[in-house]
Amino acid sequence: MDDFYKVIEEGSDYQVRLTVSTFRDVENLHIRKYYLDFEGDWLPTKEGYKFSMDIAVVQNLFEGLVFLLSKAESRSILNDYFSDAIKEICSK
Repeated sequence: MDDFYKVIEEGSDYQVRLTVSTFRDVENLHIRKYYLDFEGDWLPTKEGYKFSMDIAVVQNLFEGLVFLLSKAESRSILNDYFSDAIKEICSK
């Protein structure tokens, strides 16, 4: 598999990347923080996690992300439809 990365969070001098890479014929999935060096190159830090590209690991990550997305969507829907009522309750 070719190396792949997706920036999932970014600041002026850092990025958090989801990366798939191959090292010694083993595919790995990383969620890692990168920093911008003085030459303008993005370099990885020690902050992050590495997972094997095993179907069970990827499936567990996917299920966790789906759960988090459903929670975030529910929170957004509740906020959109009930924000006035929430503000009224909190102001009492």
